[in-house]
Amino acid sequence: LKSGCERRCPERQSCPDRIRRPARGNGMPLEPWEMEERPQMFPGSAPRMLSGGSDRTLRLWDLKKGEVTRVFAGHKHSVLCLAVDWDAQRAVSGSADHTLAHWDVENCVWLSSMEGHEGPVSCLCAHWPTRRVLSGSYDKELRLWDLVTSNVQQVFTGHEGPICALAVDWDASRALSGSADKSLRFWDLQTCGCLMIIAGHTGPVWAVSMNPEDGFSALSGSVDRHLILWDLRSGVCQRALLQHQRPVTAISTDWPAFQALSCSCDRSIILWDLEAGEPISRFEEHPGSISCLSVDWKGRRMVSGAGPGDNCLRLWDFSDGYCDKELEGHDGAVWAADADWEAAHRAVEEAKRLGDEVAEE
Repeated sequence: LKSGCERRCPERQSCPDRIRRPARGNGMPLEPWEMEERPQMFPGSAPRMLSGGSDRTLRLWDLKKGEVTRVFAGHKHSVLCLAVDWDAQRAVSGSADHTLAHWDVENCVWLSSMEGHEGPVSCLCAHWPTRRVLSGSYDKELRLWDLVTSNVQQVFTGHEGPICALAVDWDASRALSGSADKSLRFWDLQTCGCLMIIAGHTGPVWAVSMNPEDGFSALSGSVDRHLILWDLRSGVCQRALLQHQRPVTAISTDWPAFQALSCSCDRSIILWDLEAGEPISRFEEHPGSISCLSVDWKGRRMVSGAGPGDNCLRLWDFSDGYCDKELEGHDGAVWAADADWEAAHRAVEEAKRLGDEVAEE
């Protein structure tokens, strides 16, 4: 990776993009006679997505059309991470310019800047109900911010290398960070204390996920190509998964179903059965290293973003590996993406409600 971290119905019958490059799940395209017309991916809705890239911009997308609707400029270097509160139309982004920015998404306005890190801001997690953001940086520090005042509340130190990944259980006041020092650290957000140092990876840790249901399961992905499932009570490796040929750059986990999606510099995305420790499907459409994922586990959809050699996002139905759209717009690598999947779910629920009312009449 080059920047920052050095390192994503009836109505459906008329969709002009219904046939693009379908796949069997292993990246192999279907033959023409195997293709079937597919329904639209978003019947009755037009979900949005926000993405950030090395062109220093954030871009707001209409996912149904696959078009950019707005461009947010203000950062002086690559946008490496972001989070969005779609209900309140607010977003926060982290950049290689060492700052975080708070945005009004609806009006495309920069609200405030948070300065304090002395290195690229590579990862962040936001808790919108309390207006707090936890950020990780190449300066080896985590910082907890108040979005209302833009002031830092706490600073967490201990990592011996750049922090590349972050996950937070806000209800339990716990955080998990991954670093280029090859370790994970488990933090108490109330005391600023490090509860545990977890070692096992042989390369920088670029992706982490925590299980908010049980509070002690975690998954990490590394430059060493492995995904490791951890028990945070003991720091013990429960399972190591190896299928990627190059560094793992991002992961998303469906903890209730015990499945995960991982993407890599090897240009592939893998759907995992974490219980069996085996891959379920592999998706290969990107010509460049894949750097980020935004996943709708309920709807079995995802968006992936890629870096040099590609610089595009792709919209997938990962239930069968179908690549619905290629989204072009960034003038460089795409490092982060966050889609409003709930908008699509609300449209389906509303259609069902109206259908039920008609049936009752």
